Amino acid sequence: MRIIGELTLLELKNDIVFQELFGNQKNSKITGHLLSLILEREVNNVNLDLNKRMLGNRIDSKTGRLDIRAKFNDGDDCDIELQVVSYKYMEKRLLDYWGQMYTLKINSGDDYNILKPCISILIADYKIDTLLDLEKYHTTWNLREKDHPDKILTKDIEFHILEIPKIRNTDIKKDELALWLKFIENPKSMEVEKHMEESDCLKQAKEELAYLSSDPDFKRLVDARAGFLRDQNTFEVVGMKKGKAIGRVEGKKEEKIKIAKKLLEMKMPIKQIAEATGLTEEEIEKLK
Repeated sequence: MRIIGELTLLELKNDIVFQELFGNQKNSKITGHLLSLILEREVNNVNLDLNKRMLGNRIDSKTGRLDIRAKFNDGDDCDIELQVVSYKYMEKRLLDYWGQMYTLKINSGDDYNILKPCISILIADYKIDTLLDLEKYHTTWNLREKDHPDKILTKDIEFHILEIPKIRNTDIKKDELALWLKFIENPKSMEVEKHMEESDCLKQAKEELAYLSSDPDFKRLVDARAGFLRDQNTFEVVGMKKGKAIGRVEGKKEEKIKIAKKLLEMKMPIKQIAEATGLTEEEIEKLK
């Protein structure tokens, strides 16, 4: 597979493109290499079959996961999310994802020793508010003892946050993880192209992206998803005052209900509809 001519590459920060590249089992070598750079340890036997394709098999479908699940090293479980838009309480969202992964591993009556480590990874295209005072683009979080920060209570909980804007002054020639983030930010970057020969997996990733970019059916899916997100953003700003940041819709109850009904038609999760409209989840359930 090779990049042909002046092919226009799809944006990797598009959630469908990101998942199709890093969440497809045939690309497990690529994903495993990226994981090894993030986790700073060897990653083997990557299983991506847990992922349902974001849009299923229907071209007109607008539902699906926005993240990637990966199992590796015969038991470790990982959730990878690329987030372009800043969400309030992102840290709580990460913790919620981790909790869902961890508790799904055990049934009533099982011994706790069957539980394996779960890792949540966030790749953010913005700076996290609570981390503005930290210059490093990659931070790792565990449960540590207050007066003995070198003492980790359990290795079963682990968070990695990667903030793309913080790689601006990083020497990607010496930092391969930063090079990958540059690639995710802009796969057409001349800076990335210049150093791509140093990573076989990165070259393979770009070739796979070129293949996806040349597939007219896949491009239609990407366009459909982009249209859905534009509509979603429009609904989120209805009723807002000029200059107010995108957030919860401030409008009359009737207006919120109208928007909620439209989002239900689009199969958006009830929890997200509640965040967008300000209605309670119980009120939205009644609209169904």
